[in-house]
Amino acid sequence: MDKHSSGTIHKSSYQPGGYAPGSYAPGPSPYPYPAPQPWGSGAPRAGLGGRILAYLIDYFIVGIVVGAGYALMAVIAIAGAATQTDEGATLGGLGAMLIALVLIPVALVIQLFNEVYLAGKNNGQTIGKKLMKIRVAKEDGTQFGYMDAFLRNVIGYWISGLVCGLGFIWGLFDSRNQAWHDKIFHTIVVQA
Repeated sequence: MDKHSSGTIHKSSYQPGGYAPGSYAPGPSPYPYPAPQPWGSGAPRAGLGGRILAYLIDYFIVGIVVGAGYALMAVIAIAGAATQTDEGATLGGLGAMLIALVLIPVALVIQLFNEVYLAGKNNGQTIGKKLMKIRVAKEDGTQFGYMDAFLRNVIGYWISGLVCGLGFIWGLFDSRNQAWHDKIFHTIVVQA
């Protein structure tokens, strides 16, 4: 090929924008992604009572696991102490400690599963929010995903609870019922 033929090939096979004639070019799709969300400035927002109950339900689930673990730890420790031998007391204490070492990661996994995985998968609904028929939505109307769930429900809850729970109480006095974790991550809780 000489230096003129490559220029001819280039000019004939490419159009401005880098797409050949008749090929795919980006543009508006008949299927918008993410889908527009059904709320706006006048959308039905969730009341604080439903939000509080959803929060309590979510933590009650973890509380059941933790409570059962503590009960099992107490039984093992008491049974070990009841033998009235040093070996029995030592084994009872070790058994209780082993349960505690297993219990904390299990409770954390259950909490993260509910607050991150389920909320990301179910468009902002944890188990408690689903039971209360509410969900978390992003203010800009885009899809509420896994990273949004992690940031709002893990990092945001931590920030809201940092100063004696003031971030959660803030929602009582806010005109849009937004707590700190909602304001920071641009979310709003709406009726599902």
